[in-house]
Amino acid sequence: GKTKKRLSNYDDLSLTRAVCEKIKDGFKERFPGKLEMEGMSFDYQDKIVLQVAEIIRDIAPLDLINDYLMVAMQELGDGFGRGEVSLPHLLKSADVMKQVMGFLETYMKKKTGLEITDEIGSKGTIVLGTVYQDVHSIGKDLAKTLFENYGYRVIDLGVQVPLDKYLSVAQTEKADAIGLSALLVQTSNHMITVVKMMKEAGMNIPVLIGGAPVSKRHAGYVAMGGQDNLDEIKENVFYCQSGMDGVNVMKLLQSENHESFTQRNAEELKKYYLRARQQSEKLESLLNTLPRRQVSIEDYGTPAVSYRIERVYVPLPELSLDTKTLYALNWKLGRKSSWEQKGFSIQDVEELKDKWVEDAHRNKWIVPEGKIGLFPCQAEGDEVIVYNPDNLDDEIARIDFTVVVGKGNRDIFSAAQFFLPRSSGNMDVIGLQISTGGKESPNAVEKFKEDGDSESSLYLQGLSDRVAEDMASYLHDCLRRNTETAPNTGTRYSPAYPGLQNLAVNRVIYELLHADELGIVLTASHEFFPTSTTGAVVCFNPRASYG
Repeated sequence: GKTKKRLSNYDDLSLTRAVCEKIKDGFKERFPGKLEMEGMSFDYQDKIVLQVAEIIRDIAPLDLINDYLMVAMQELGDGFGRGEVSLPHLLKSADVMKQVMGFLETYMKKKTGLEITDEIGSKGTIVLGTVYQDVHSIGKDLAKTLFENYGYRVIDLGVQVPLDKYLSVAQTEKADAIGLSALLVQTSNHMITVVKMMKEAGMNIPVLIGGAPVSKRHAGYVAMGGQDNLDEIKENVFYCQSGMDGVNVMKLLQSENHESFTQRNAEELKKYYLRARQQSEKLESLLNTLPRRQVSIEDYGTPAVSYRIERVYVPLPELSLDTKTLYALNWKLGRKSSWEQKGFSIQDVEELKDKWVEDAHRNKWIVPEGKIGLFPCQAEGDEVIVYNPDNLDDEIARIDFTVVVGKGNRDIFSAAQFFLPRSSGNMDVIGLQISTGGKESPNAVEKFKEDGDSESSLYLQGLSDRVAEDMASYLHDCLRRNTETAPNTGTRYSPAYPGLQNLAVNRVIYELLHADELGIVLTASHEFFPTSTTGAVVCFNPRASYG
């Protein structure tokens, strides 16, 4: 959000305090230049470097770092932990801090031949990455920034990290912890394998896990490492709901009470593992004992359609955005009720949104588009058979829906039951769709990162993610109009979510809609890239549901 209100005049402060306040305010004075100092040449991007160069004529660089800069970042981080500072503001301050530290590191290395961490020491080393087969990076990047702000050395392995690489790098770098991030249920299960591999290798450093599908229950499974003996649980697996939780875990692990903290964590891991196992056993029992739902579709008016594939584009300023989710979730601004405390108003946020929509549209960073298609189909068991519109005897794909427990635990069903069965001899229609924020958004996000502008990368990535989701809603409405079905009729099922848990269905969507024409790539693990892309299968039966 909005930068904390800056002091009226930094010139009224001592140079050292002015630098600290600029860092805390996230005050950027981007003006590239070259600084010649004591036989060293340094290319800077922010004027704050010139002020720091003046300060170290009187204050030793190590004293400046330890007694002033780290104190300023600690104050800011503590404010973030209390909910008084927004994540975008923290990132803005971190960008300014990087400019300062980049100069100081170059200067000290020139003078002593050592890195900053060699002289001041870091609080610890963390090997961090997004697990194998997962291309999502935003959560991992935010965690990295927070760890670095608190004085930790982070070895960033990037995305789609081979599992053995975590171990080898942790051993080489003498890491104090390993951080694992994932966005998908399937990829989060690789965390279990990492712990199993660590046990086999005799490694016992802490493991911090986080991401959308990760929970305390999942942490229990990870800590068990694929075995059932509670006595062999890995006690130092820690669930971190946010990057700040990771920082707090590391603080506690380095405190005097670290043993009792780890013991309490072990008890929680056991409790949640047992609870999760009980729930899993209960679910299995329900799936094996509950009756199958009886779905009558004789009166389901199958849409009369023209089978075709369409490419759909909506100018970004004209796309209806779910701004509530954009602000709170995608842009990490927190609840609306906390905005005033963080120093910005509704008007500030709306102006921010308008600016980013305008910039992303003008620069073509985000291009909301997608493809939709209608195909003849029939259900067979829990699968839906998709046929070639030009030859109804030609089966071109099968989509396997997940059997789930209905509301109230009264029955079980799969979404395939909402389509006309093959035995009826009649054809039904299925909709496929894929939406994206465009192929240029990853390049623009990466460019911001390279330029040291983490704040802008967050805003652009968040907006692009929101566009993909809101474009999906628009495409769903387009399919309804094309089939002349009523608004809000039927259900959209996305792969990897309840009702359609098989992520491989993404390949069916991708290939039948020729999504490569949109610049979208499908990875070997059936993920879309750019990550601001989502696919779905649409059932037009008004009785279709998730529960």
